[in-house]
Amino acid sequence: MNNCVINDLSCKTNIPKHVIFKHIVPYTYTTQSNNLLRDIRNYNKDINLIESIYLTQYNEFILLVDLYLFHNYTLNMRYLPQKLETTFKRHFMLKDKTPHELRLYMVMNNLPHKRRRNTKFIWGLMTPEERNTFINSYILNED
Repeated sequence: MNNCVINDLSCKTNIPKHVIFKHIVPYTYTTQSNNLLRDIRNYNKDINLIESIYLTQYNEFILLVDLYLFHNYTLNMRYLPQKLETTFKRHFMLKDKTPHELRLYMVMNNLPHKRRRNTKFIWGLMTPEERNTFINSYILNED
C-alpha cells in the first residue's frame, strides 16, 4: 500500500498512521479462507440472479416478504421465529441482542427506503446452503 493512500486514509478517518501500518495494512495481506471466498462468490452470483428475477417480475417488497417467509416470519407477527433470530445473530453486532431488540431492529429496517439494504443484509447472513434452498423453493419450484 503506497504512502499516498495511507495519508488519505489517515486524514479522512482520523486513524493514526501507526495504527494503519501496524494493524490495518498487515490484515489486508492475509489470505482468506476458501469457505469465505466461496461464500462471497456465491453471494454475488445468487444476489444477481434473485434481483434479475424479482426486480423484473415483482419488486423489492415481494423479495423481502419471501425472505421472511423462508425464515417462517410474517409481517404481522409480534415475535421473531427461531430461524430468523438465528440468522440475525450471525451478525457480530446483533449476536448479543435479545429477541425483543432484534424485533425492534427489524421494524426499523422495514421502512420502504431500506428494503433493498435489508434484503441484501439478510441474504448476506444466510449460508450458501440456505441461499440455494431459497432459490430452489421460491424461484425454481414456483407454481
